[in-house]
Amino acid sequence: MATFVHLTSHRNLPGIRRGGIAFVKRDGWRPDRIYALPVTREFNIAHQWLRELRRMGGGTIAGVYFRIPDDEMVEVSHYNGTPVTMRAAEAVALMLAAEQRDPAAARAADKASKAVQRGRALPSSPEGFQVTIARPIARSEILRFKMLPQVTGWRYMPGANGTAPCGCVCCMKGSFGVRKLERRLEADEAAGRTSKVQMFGREEASFARVARLRARAGRD
Repeated sequence: MATFVHLTSHRNLPGIRRGGIAFVKRDGWRPDRIYALPVTREFNIAHQWLRELRRMGGGTIAGVYFRIPDDEMVEVSHYNGTPVTMRAAEAVALMLAAEQRDPAAARAADKASKAVQRGRALPSSPEGFQVTIARPIARSEILRFKMLPQVTGWRYMPGANGTAPCGCVCCMKGSFGVRKLERRLEADEAAGRTSKVQMFGREEASFARVARLRARAGRD
């Protein structure tokens, strides 16, 4: 039996305790799949999506651990790649092998690989992988629930640490801390400094409209 972990908001735990892990409709997620990762030797790899899920508004993230048969078919993919169908045991073996590689070196190799860039091969880096299961997980298949350290994993994308964040209202709308990034950019511009914060789309009509609405709210 292959063991996987499904990350979810603590708010969903009562329902999962009663009826198992059900499909969830959410932007960017397939509504007919359960998302998970194999439980392997590296805690940070198996739980790598935690900070990104929390950034997306998941609140406190918990782990739901479950088992499925080794020969059950699952889909393995990078978050922006083409899914590959394989058995659950093969997905576990794939992640065990991938996590032995240095993530930074593997990311560089993947970036240089035309097969990976064109979606003909899975990346060698263990970061950014996801496994999807085409059925709900029954309550009887769940092993345990666990509250997790909320600082595990990457945000935005693997290897994003050290990259200047984007503060545009187009892709960061509603995200925690986006207004702080905007204020930092405005302060740098007022002082004549080159800001580390990127902000695209300021020339767009939608951005100008947001600026007018903020100015109007400040006067009222």
